[in-house]
Amino acid sequence: MSVYTEVPRAALDDFLEPYALGAVLAFEGILEGVENTNYFLETRSGAYVLTLFEATPPARLPYCFDLMAHLAARGIPAPRPLAARNGSVLRSLCGRPAALVTRLPGASVARPTPGQCAAIGRLLGQMHLAVADFRPRRDSTRGASWRAATVARLATRAEPAELALIAEEVALQAGAPLAGLPGGAVHGDLFHDNALFTGETLCGVIDFYYAAQEPFVYDLAVAVADWCFSDGRCDEARARALLGAYRATREVSRAEIDAWPLALRAAGLRFWLSRLHDALFRKPGELVLIKDPAACRAVVLAARREPERLRRCWD
Repeated sequence: MSVYTEVPRAALDDFLEPYALGAVLAFEGILEGVENTNYFLETRSGAYVLTLFEATPPARLPYCFDLMAHLAARGIPAPRPLAARNGSVLRSLCGRPAALVTRLPGASVARPTPGQCAAIGRLLGQMHLAVADFRPRRDSTRGASWRAATVARLATRAEPAELALIAEEVALQAGAPLAGLPGGAVHGDLFHDNALFTGETLCGVIDFYYAAQEPFVYDLAVAVADWCFSDGRCDEARARALLGAYRATREVSRAEIDAWPLALRAAGLRFWLSRLHDALFRKPGELVLIKDPAACRAVVLAARREPERLRRCWD
């Protein structure tokens, strides 16, 4: 992801020594994303991703590693965390918590096809079934307290009209409109840059660092908001492909479908707030990618304006 922390070669060599991965063949920063510092690493033993966590408290990370390992063991194409000789997955590098995971093949897609959307729907259905026996629990880091703190900061810089609309959506979410729906450990951030394809074949899903206990329909809405919306409108062909494949994999209740527009509003608000905050309070970094908050605001507006049209994508 964005490169905030430079890793000198000597520090890298010291960090890698307990893994016995062989000589380093290539090491380069990854531009995509906004939260952590990520590097591609290639050694004589294979290809990996090195992540330095810039803000996530270390105590929250074992949940993410456990979930990745759990899913990978059940056939989900998720990265496998690597442990050093002492058994530790999380270590320190350049003053940051850091970890290595296996690098999966494929590349992200900028303009997904209905077939690729269907693959994402099947994958989410499989993931939501696979976590039935995953016991660790973690509350979302993007819940009510985070929304309140983010809105307070935005109040000093955002436009009044935008703040007014945000306030309405925050008030809606304060009522917990998705409470009681089926849920469990979810990815929570399955945008197109967190899925890897070769052609129409889905090769992997990455970046589980926002994983938490959430309603499954919220996880699904996060994906649809990115994979199926363009220019402020929901592409029905892509949405029907994704939702149809999901529904063919995991049985969906009537209550989940009824709550679908509310789930889209929750997903849109979460990323609208974080992107707007990042745009107005830019972080220092060598390669910092700021994503457009307007795309997520458009999801909220569409769900407010045409809830029945969006719900019909389940038909």
